[in-house]
Amino acid sequence: MSVTLGFRINVVYIIYSMSFIRKIKKGPYVYLAEVENHRVQGKVVQKVLRYVGKEVNGQIQRRVVTTDVEVEAVRHCADVLAVHRVAERLGLREMFGEHGPYILSFVYSHLLERPSIRKLEEWFGGTEIPELLGLQEISTGRPYETLGHLSRLDFGRIEDQILERLRRYESKNHSAIIDVTDTYFEGGSLTERSRRGKDGKVSKLLQIGLGVTQAHGFPILMRTYPGTTSNIMIFKDLYNRLLERGYRAVILDRGMSCEDNIRRILEAKMKIIAGVRKDDGLRRRFLARINREALYRREHRVALQSAGVYVQAFPYLGGELIVVYNPSLEVVRRELAYGTEKMREKDFRDEGYSLLYHNTDQTIEAVTRQYFEKEIVDRAFKKLKGVLSLRPIRVWQKEHIEGHVRVCYLAYAILSALEYHLRKSEYSAVAFLEKLRRGYRVHLKDRKSGHRWNTDVLLEKKLYKYFDSLQASA
Repeated sequence: MSVTLGFRINVVYIIYSMSFIRKIKKGPYVYLAEVENHRVQGKVVQKVLRYVGKEVNGQIQRRVVTTDVEVEAVRHCADVLAVHRVAERLGLREMFGEHGPYILSFVYSHLLERPSIRKLEEWFGGTEIPELLGLQEISTGRPYETLGHLSRLDFGRIEDQILERLRRYESKNHSAIIDVTDTYFEGGSLTERSRRGKDGKVSKLLQIGLGVTQAHGFPILMRTYPGTTSNIMIFKDLYNRLLERGYRAVILDRGMSCEDNIRRILEAKMKIIAGVRKDDGLRRRFLARINREALYRREHRVALQSAGVYVQAFPYLGGELIVVYNPSLEVVRRELAYGTEKMREKDFRDEGYSLLYHNTDQTIEAVTRQYFEKEIVDRAFKKLKGVLSLRPIRVWQKEHIEGHVRVCYLAYAILSALEYHLRKSEYSAVAFLEKLRRGYRVHLKDRKSGHRWNTDVLLEKKLYKYFDSLQASA
C-alpha cells in the first residue's frame, strides 16, 4: 500500500515602500508617526518606524530628546515681532516694493528703540528684524537713503492704502478730527526763519497737520508746512483731502477755524464742530448778551470728564454758536493773573468763556462733549512727539526731515492699529510694547536630526493671550 503525502507551501511576498508621516488620533490628541507600508499575503500592513511628535492647533510639535537640544542663539524679539505682525496685517511691506524691508526696519527701530542712525546696524544685530524682513545687512548709509526715498514717494497714495486697511475696523466713516502742531528742526540747507513755538522757544519750526478718525484715532493724513504758515491756511489745504477720502464731518480746534473756513465747509455740505476765536464782533453779538447768573444754573450744566461747564446756544451761520462757561477755568486764570500783576476787573469779563460752532443735528450737550473730549487727536500728537520722538528732528537735509516725519506717520499707523487690537485688554499699545521689551526668542537645534526651531519666551504669562492673537488674520 502506498501512501501519498501532500505538502502545502505558503510563499510570502513582501513589498516595501517609501516611508511617510501619518496622523494617528488618540483621544483628544493627534500624534505624528513616520510609517512604512508592507504588502503581506496580498494585504497592506503599516509599520511604525518612529514617533515624530504631535499636532497642536494645526502646528507640528516635534518629539525631541532633551539631552539632544542645544541653544544656537537668543535674540531680542517679542516687541519686534508684535510690531511686525501688525505691519503685516496692514500690508506695509508690499506698499513699498523692494524698498519695503528697509523702510520697515527703520520704522520698527524708531518705534521701539530709536537708536541713532550710526548705531542702527549694531542694534539690528541683536534683534530678529533682519530675519523677519529678509535683510542680510544694513549699512550705516542705508537709513539716509531710506529717508530720501520716503520723501520722494507719492505719500498720499500710501496714506490711502493704509486707511483702506484700517477702515475694516470701523463700520462707517465717522467724523475726522484735525489739528496742527509744530516741531523744531535743524538744517543748514534750509532757509526757514526762526519763530516762537507754542512752548515759547524761538527756533526753526515745522508745522504738521494731522487728521485722525474720531472713533479710534486711525491716521487719515499728515502734511508738513513751513513754520510761518497760519493754521487757517493749513486747514484750507487739509479739508480737500478729507473730502477726497469720503469724510463729511469734521471737528476743528479753534486755531483752525474762522468764518471763511466755516462757510467753505458749509458749501461742501460737510458737518462741523469747531472752536471759534472770541473776536470783537462775536463778543458784541453774543457774549454781551449773556447773563452769567442765569447761565450758571443746573439746567444749563454739561458734565465733562474734567469739569462741569454751562452752555447757551444762539443761531449762527445756519447752525448754532454755543457759549460755554467754565467757572473752574475762570478761577485758575484769575489766580494766575493776580499772582503776577495788577489787572483791572474788566479785563476778566470774558475769562472762563469759549465759543463753539456746529451745524449738526445733535444736542448742544452732545456737541460740547464731543469737542472738549476730543482727546483722541491730542493722544495722537502726544505719541508722535513722545513715544515716536517727532521732536527734535536730528537730521539736516530737507528730504531727510520729510522722510523722518513719514517714518513717524508709519509708526503711528502701526501703534494705532495695535491700540485697537488691545482695546478690550488692560494694556495701552505703549504699555504692551514696554512689557514685551523683556521678551526674547530662543533658537534651538536637535543635534541628532539637525532639525532647527525657535520658541518665544515672555516673562509674564498673561501677555501670551494678546501676543499670540496678533498672528490671527485681521
